Amino acid sequence: MSALEVSDISRAFPIRNGLFARPASLRAVERVSFELPQGGTFGLVGESGSGKSTLARLILGADEPTDGEVRFGDRVFGRRTQDRHKRWRQRAVQAVLQDPFGSLDPQMSIGDIVLEPLRIQQHDFARDALQKRLDALLMQVGLPQEFRHRRPGELSGGQRQRVAIARALVLEPEILVLDEPVSALDVSIQAQVLNLLKDLQDALGLSYLLISHDLAVVAFMSSHIGVLYLGRFMEQGTRDDIVERAAHPYTLALIAASEPDALDVQADVQPISGEIPSPFAPPSGCVFHTRCPAARDICRTDAPTEQRLSETHRVTCHFPIIPQV
Repeated sequence: MSALEVSDISRAFPIRNGLFARPASLRAVERVSFELPQGGTFGLVGESGSGKSTLARLILGADEPTDGEVRFGDRVFGRRTQDRHKRWRQRAVQAVLQDPFGSLDPQMSIGDIVLEPLRIQQHDFARDALQKRLDALLMQVGLPQEFRHRRPGELSGGQRQRVAIARALVLEPEILVLDEPVSALDVSIQAQVLNLLKDLQDALGLSYLLISHDLAVVAFMSSHIGVLYLGRFMEQGTRDDIVERAAHPYTLALIAASEPDALDVQADVQPISGEIPSPFAPPSGCVFHTRCPAARDICRTDAPTEQRLSETHRVTCHFPIIPQV
């Protein structure tokens, strides 16, 4: 059973290069499809500029797709969405963002920050009920109750991210969108926060959409992984499909750029050089061909179609690397 289904979703932004120039469009996300298993984690991995955050905004409802749809059970979100479904999503789908300090009001107490969404959504909570809810949330995320009176500036980065997680949980959501949730934290704190998220998922039955540039983080948390590049999926599959049977050169490069010990693999490849091309002028053919060490003439002219390597494993490449069994 799926908590979330994304079907052929695209997002294009109109752009103009001059007063008399023909209107063009920036294709930030291009025909992306995937399923988030109920109670599981789907990891989106890719470099900055790959379209991960745009996709997160579409799922959260902060932006609307140009094409395609997002489905939560029988609730469909696309270019025309019913208001009652929008209200449901405002409660049921919550976000934990990258910067725990920038997302918390420095003038508010921790208690007010955590309870703010509940006060906005539901105005009839008694004061005692609010305090009990606050105490329970602080305990769930591993913070002392006396922290309710502190302000964000008095907390460490890891503690602030725990506050952000508590705030995301206050409305009892079904899905959390985790947008680079540990990238702003010290390495020593990252594992603590990731383990907390895993414990909360098990205890509350949450489904996670995890976004990160770090494949090691995604592999640790996720049951399924999608590898994004310039708004397109290069590869998609289970955690083992991607980590142990990677078939796309870009996926292999991400493995090489990660900690081999963290992924329990030995990737005999080197990280790719250069930078991701501008989405304003994506390369012709395969969008990855300008950085691909195995690119051939057809890669420069023809966009590859998606190939199914197994029931769960798909790759978009003219010449996928088929692991030797």
